[in-house]
Amino acid sequence: MDIKILLEDLKDKSFEVSIYDFINAKIELEKELKYLPEEYRQCYIDDFFTYFPKIIKEIKALNLEKLETFEIQEEDLERLIDRLEVLSSKKNKSYKIFRIVIPYLVFFAKKPLHALTTRFPGKKSIVSKNGVYYCPIKEAQNNDLSICEFCICKDIKELEKS
Repeated sequence: MDIKILLEDLKDKSFEVSIYDFINAKIELEKELKYLPEEYRQCYIDDFFTYFPKIIKEIKALNLEKLETFEIQEEDLERLIDRLEVLSSKKNKSYKIFRIVIPYLVFFAKKPLHALTTRFPGKKSIVSKNGVYYCPIKEAQNNDLSICEFCICKDIKELEKS
């Protein structure tokens, strides 16, 4: 599939996202994270609601005519969408946002799925070094429900080895 086809779809959908979608997604996220320790829960929510709106704005501003074209694997896109459906029901407001932002980050922007400021257990966060991103929880989340396999981040242990 040509990346421009995906980006056109994502851009169209980005204009359908309203502030109310973000408000409802925040309510859903707060419920989902209620058992996470407060310091991580609030940081995660705050990061989500600064990072994802910023990415939506970035998508809306795309000038598709000026972008270079390249192919992405439709099977990879389908696997990602299937995984997102498992993680968040289509009726959830968060799914609508995830369905736009995450494919953009994975297939086009090549950015981490979490903001660099997101704090993970142990007060660790994603590290960027020489244009490469390293995540402290990459390998810990290697399972059939995670979307980490699609993220550009490498495991932080690779950074520690170099």
